[in-house]
Amino acid sequence: MPHPTATAARTGSPARAAELAALAAGHAQRFPWYRELLLRRGALGSGDLSDLPPVSTGLLGAHYYTADHPHLPDASAYHTSGTSGGLRKRILYSPADDDAYVAQRRWLFGEFTASVPAGSVAVADLGTGHAAASAHRVFEELGFQAHDIDFTRPVDEHVERLNSLRPDVFFTMPMILDRLFQAGPELDISPRKVMVVGDVAPPAWRANVAKRFALEPADVLDVFGSIEIGAIAHSCAQTGLYHFHDHIVPEVIDPEELASASEHDRVPSRQEGSGALLLTSFTRGYFPAVRYVTGDAVTGLRRIVHEGREVFAFERVDGRLGGDFKHGERISNHDLTQIMAEVFPGSPFEASDDDGLVVRVVADTVTDAQLAAVRAGLDRQAPDVAQMIASGLVGAVRVTAVGPDGLRSGHAKRRLDLKEG
Repeated sequence: MPHPTATAARTGSPARAAELAALAAGHAQRFPWYRELLLRRGALGSGDLSDLPPVSTGLLGAHYYTADHPHLPDASAYHTSGTSGGLRKRILYSPADDDAYVAQRRWLFGEFTASVPAGSVAVADLGTGHAAASAHRVFEELGFQAHDIDFTRPVDEHVERLNSLRPDVFFTMPMILDRLFQAGPELDISPRKVMVVGDVAPPAWRANVAKRFALEPADVLDVFGSIEIGAIAHSCAQTGLYHFHDHIVPEVIDPEELASASEHDRVPSRQEGSGALLLTSFTRGYFPAVRYVTGDAVTGLRRIVHEGREVFAFERVDGRLGGDFKHGERISNHDLTQIMAEVFPGSPFEASDDDGLVVRVVADTVTDAQLAAVRAGLDRQAPDVAQMIASGLVGAVRVTAVGPDGLRSGHAKRRLDLKEG
């Protein structure tokens, strides 16, 4: 199955620069505020990423997320968590945007499930949003018997439905799968392929899932996406990296540099290293995805050659820059999730701020050895935090056991930034 590409032009080439200039000009035509921003910077017509302004949450909150777009009557709208003003974010997709997204997912899932015969059962157990709305179509176009599970139903009903459908292909979210493993009626399915999206799913967590289903770790695929961009990247078992889809041009910028830049400042593009992730998509029309500031931090962005093709890849998503836990210094969502998967495999958890970091995990008890293992893992992965603990500037990390109904996160997303009180 050929890989769907928005363009064959290599990043940095004159052809790609011309495409980038045309992409920005198209968004300027659809979104007058973006045109004004380009004009103020003298960047209208430029195909140099460094000339173009980063599109931040602040800009989108002021001009896009809650704005009416009567000139886009064919748009489909999807909503996500609120803006600073308390209104829900509204993200638009054109029919062409939807078709491009489905093609990208169809290619990825088609490659991943190539050994699963047509006519097999594929089930999506997701939340709300664009990924959930599109999964049924993707599976049908791949020739599977496609089924969805209503996100609003109790978890026990999810288990009963899954046990009845017996999926060969299962597409869900990490936190949902954690809850399914903990549910009262035992989850009794044997999928041949599992895909997860919407949460941090490090290698240790994927290995635990594979073991539970008697699969190889390569049979569990971590999909990285967002409602703004759509399909972004995916884990690759061969390289151990995450590979970006071809329609994406990624950048990493130092978070402090990004935070201090005004809309008039030139922010040089960097496509190697670690930092705040910016994305440009050549297949998004109804969202200004040109240097979009995702709010994610990634490690190890680079270009590699894989199967004869040059692709952008990175090592891992470290978490949300605005939502990572601060315990004196920042603790990566990835590191905390990896450590919890090693010490409490398959157990749902959440982190909260109760005069310091408290991790609540679904377990009968937390032994001294388990507490020591979590603390040692965090000391190893976050030495700045370890130093502050040793110095008495912050307290030791605490881990407490709760029952299956003792988490406050809901069953779709792990919360690593809950505040007590």
